[in-house]
Order: sequence, then C-alpha cells, then structure tokens
Amino acid sequence: MQTFRTKLSQVETALKEAAVYCGHGYESVSDEAVALVLGAAGLLPEQPLSLLDQPFPGETESQLAALLDQRCHHRVPVAYCLKEAYLAGLRFIADPRALIPRSPVSHVVAERLTPWWPEDQEPAVIVDVCCGGGSLGLVAAEAFSKATVLLSDLDEQALSLASENIALHGRSDRVIALRADLLSALRSGSIDVVLANPPYVSRAQMAELPPEYNAEPRIALEADAEGTELAVRLLREGARVLAPNGLMLLEVGETWMTLEDRLPKVPFLWIELPQGGSGVAVISAQELRDWDAAGIL
Repeated sequence: MQTFRTKLSQVETALKEAAVYCGHGYESVSDEAVALVLGAAGLLPEQPLSLLDQPFPGETESQLAALLDQRCHHRVPVAYCLKEAYLAGLRFIADPRALIPRSPVSHVVAERLTPWWPEDQEPAVIVDVCCGGGSLGLVAAEAFSKATVLLSDLDEQALSLASENIALHGRSDRVIALRADLLSALRSGSIDVVLANPPYVSRAQMAELPPEYNAEPRIALEADAEGTELAVRLLREGARVLAPNGLMLLEVGETWMTLEDRLPKVPFLWIELPQGGSGVAVISAQELRDWDAAGIL
C-alpha cells in the first residue's frame, strides 16, 4: 500500500533527480514535494502529521504524474502547476499572466509596515505599482482594513489576474485594478504608501536565470540593460505623488548595488528582512522630495 509518506519520498527523489530550481515560493524540494502531493490529492496545505501514514488515493495517481511531468520535464514552477500560490498566509490564483507571488516585502506589509508607519494611523490610499497578480496590494488590504488599495500595472494580462484575485478575496469594495505606466496617472500628493516591485533583472542576469523563470512573463522580470531604469523613474515619480507624510517601499533585489552605483549620492536605507531576501529600501516622502530638489535622483 502506498501511503502519503512513501509517495512524498518518491516525489522528492524525482525532483532531486531532475535538479529542479526552488525559487518561486518554495525553499526546498521537500517543500515542493509536499505541495505537489497535497495538490494532486485535492488537500489544503495545512494537514496533520497523521496523514503521512494514511493511504494515498489511487485515483489521483494520474494527476500527480501529470504534475510531476510539468515540474520535472518542462520545468514549470509548482505554483503554476497547481494554479495557486500563498503569500503572507493568503491564497492567490497564480498563472503565467503574472509573476508568482514571492515578494519578501509581504511580511513587512502584513505587519502593518512596522516600525516605519505609525501604529495608530491607517493610510487612506495605498498603491501596489507593477502589481502583477495583485498579491502585495491584497496583503496590504488585509493589514489595513480601512485603506483604499490601487493595483497598478501596464500589462493588461497581469491586471486581469489581479482582478480575479480581488474577487477571490472579496475586496472589490476598496481594491481597484488600474492600468497605468508606473505612477504617472496618479494625482500629486494623493498616495500615502507606495509598494513598488518593478522589473529589475538586467539583460545579462536574464540569460543566467534557471529555466523555471522562462515560464514567467519576461516583461515582469527584465528591465533595461542595467536593471535600474524603472526604479529611478519610481523614485522621481514618488516624490510627486506621495502625501507629505507618505512612505515608499522599493524592492530591487540583487540590483541594489547597481542602483547605488547609478545614484551615488542617495543614502538608501536597505532594511533587514525577517524572512530573508535583499534589496528593499524604505524611503519617506520627505526624503524623496529632498533628493529630487537636490538633483541627485
């Protein structure tokens, strides 16, 4: 009899032999094996340990085989295989219309931007720019129950997925999908918090990425030759759209050093993230205005 325990072992072995890359929400092949086995069986991620010794349902063998074929032979990330992803404890629809949710900024947002945002205040308007499927903005909507959240992206395919995730979470009363080029469509001084995770992978870095990244929309990953152009635009536009006491969280990943080289006079504050990750800066509206006025952006 095949149990969940033996099936997990078999799937983990298959993933190891295929040398899959775990970089899309799962930290190890063990985690991916659990997700695939539970997904094939139609079970939620939270399961008791006693499930390990329960018989694996034979009728789902073909479904698991199909998922493994996608993952091992076609190198499709697990989230796309299962059509779902989790971020900061929330479930999202995931498919190739947008990047798989995995931003380390989500944990900061889920904790109400502590300590950078006042604990006793609710931001009136938050914008998740380059929102993709809208996961980061929807985490913000969960954390700040009174805020209006704008999910902004230039890509209509990504916005269609964001709209589905808005419906999934029942947030259409205060979360709006908006097609826009970065922050250009927003009124001056109208935004309290900008969450910015723009494309920042340079062309050289794109060529070196594991094959799993080929499943994601290239437009959401690749920036200019150096990977900093959109980040610089966001800093300049943020100086205009943020309210006087506003805040920007800017994520540029491993491109942070290149951004510092491009803007050598800007004193970025790169924060330490409890869940790992790098290249996330917290910047106040006043700082952005000062840098813009000094001509160093």
